[in-house]
Amino acid sequence: MSHSPRPILAPSEEFWGERLQLAREFRGLTQEKLARAVAASPTLVRYCELGKKREPAHDLVEAFGNVLGFEPGFFYNKLTDVFEDNECSFRHRRTTAEKAKTQVRAHATLIAMVVERLRSVFRFPKLNIAAMKAVSAEEIEAAAEECRRHWNLGIEGPLVHVGRAAEHAGIFIFPHLAHSEKVDAFSRRGKTTIIFLNQAVKSTSRWNFDIAHECGHIVMHQGMITGDIETEAAADRFASAFLMPRRAFEREFRAKTFSWNFIFELKRRWQASAAAIIRRAYDLHLIDAVMYRRSYQYMSAQGWRTKGEPYEPTFQQPELLTMALSSLGKRVDLTIEEVRAELHFTPETFQEVTTFKVPTQTHPQAKADVLPFKLK
Repeated sequence: MSHSPRPILAPSEEFWGERLQLAREFRGLTQEKLARAVAASPTLVRYCELGKKREPAHDLVEAFGNVLGFEPGFFYNKLTDVFEDNECSFRHRRTTAEKAKTQVRAHATLIAMVVERLRSVFRFPKLNIAAMKAVSAEEIEAAAEECRRHWNLGIEGPLVHVGRAAEHAGIFIFPHLAHSEKVDAFSRRGKTTIIFLNQAVKSTSRWNFDIAHECGHIVMHQGMITGDIETEAAADRFASAFLMPRRAFEREFRAKTFSWNFIFELKRRWQASAAAIIRRAYDLHLIDAVMYRRSYQYMSAQGWRTKGEPYEPTFQQPELLTMALSSLGKRVDLTIEEVRAELHFTPETFQEVTTFKVPTQTHPQAKADVLPFKLK
């Protein structure tokens, strides 16, 4: 039986350890576990990642790819868009392990690679975010209102589609957070600005709040390490003010006597959870501390805080990246298979990263370099 020769990598190509680390972190493996999987020593894996082993044996590189879900060529291109800690924010539980955050950041980095390739055939909205430092409650309220004005959203009513507003400003929203139930959302402001949502948490009003929360980090905390009590509280206040501008919300809240029917009426209109509405009313001094605490006690007794609230709004799914990937091989000459092959993902990994399956055959039609995308 004859065998076709394995492809030999050009001697001029250099192995990039950062990419090995990225692939390993995406799979949630330690260096020791990867070493056992490829029959190598942990020291050798560590040297490969640190760049001290510039020309690892081809069979070792192939083994890395087999275990991690990438073709060997993946490891031979410089990583041009590194996600730095001061660019990234996590909305997570305080008990979330660092490993989970690292895995999410790796997934987002891989998505950014896909986005960068798509830029060659689509004109995505340019990033349009004003950086505003805000610390005090008044500064945060003003920043949220200015952000709405900057995006031409006004401050006199609710947002029907908060995700579309963010995407129109050049933020890519991806609704499927990888491998973690302990991170509610993740965002990064950088070359590719992105928000990840965790839709394992079945609350559409919470997803709206999470998008607004991450927008708060992107707007207010550029270049800052986030995740502490202060920055998380600031992003929460921003989200409340962004979804429910104070003057318009106050006017509507005062229109009727407090009742749970009224709270759910507000929920349907403002696309925010009852919990967020109660908190907003408290922050704006529309209810006192006793009413606030009794309201949360009642919500807990009803099981709304653990099992989910009634009357959840219909969630408007993110559109920008989905529209682009759906157009490949149809409205543009570039196909999903070509993107996958150029990035050196395996078909299985491409689907894990993007949720889009790589078709076995495609039939490209006329190329279009503009992705129709309008804010309604």
